[in-house]
Amino acid sequence: MTSENTTLLNGRVKLRQSLEGLRASMDSVLLAAAVKAKTGESILDMGCGTGAVGLCAHERLKHLSLSLTGIDVQDKMIAIARGNATDNGVQGEYIIGDVADKSLFKAEAFDHIVMNPPYYTKGERLQSPDPAREAAYTGDLEIWIGSALHWLKQGGSLSIIHRADALNDILFYAQRKFGAIEVWPIHSKPNDPAIRVIVKMVRNRKTPLTMHPPIVMFDDEGNPSLKSNSILRDGMGLV
Repeated sequence: MTSENTTLLNGRVKLRQSLEGLRASMDSVLLAAAVKAKTGESILDMGCGTGAVGLCAHERLKHLSLSLTGIDVQDKMIAIARGNATDNGVQGEYIIGDVADKSLFKAEAFDHIVMNPPYYTKGERLQSPDPAREAAYTGDLEIWIGSALHWLKQGGSLSIIHRADALNDILFYAQRKFGAIEVWPIHSKPNDPAIRVIVKMVRNRKTPLTMHPPIVMFDDEGNPSLKSNSILRDGMGLV
């Protein structure tokens, strides 16, 4: 698998990325910004790919000595993720496995889970000839959220980034199992419709949903917004 060296968080996270399949981008950094943790807590990066989300969260919160675990169904991605963790001085654990297999981890094993799940269900789009891309594009959101529920501690947080039009499905699968739901719409430019949503929720919490002001990534001329720079370059959290 061919790859190239890149960085995230203004060079603070070194990332070797595959030239095949999906690549880490601003979505990874945005999702990592949703994590708020306490000293010594654990993070699971579901569908971790090359490890970008977990490594960005770990870098943002490195003063908290968090433990990091990643899982992905693609062995080549896990090999890259392990190398990326080493290159960033992180002692993460990366496991080859299907997120549908709940037996991979004990119940209630993690304090925080992050996921950038496949954006399409099978048959919803033309199949990619690239197996790595197809594995990253296609999945079942209900299964992903169900496994996260099984692996998440009581009171633990699940953070998801997805297409904006998937918000209804996310809220449907979360109902009666998660609360304290927070939603951040992500817009490319001020007058554009939202292209992504970040949804953060807490297991077995009953407090109402909070809809946060939109995060606008660029101005009308295509320049990064102050908010965008604070997250993507400075590592500021959403909460």
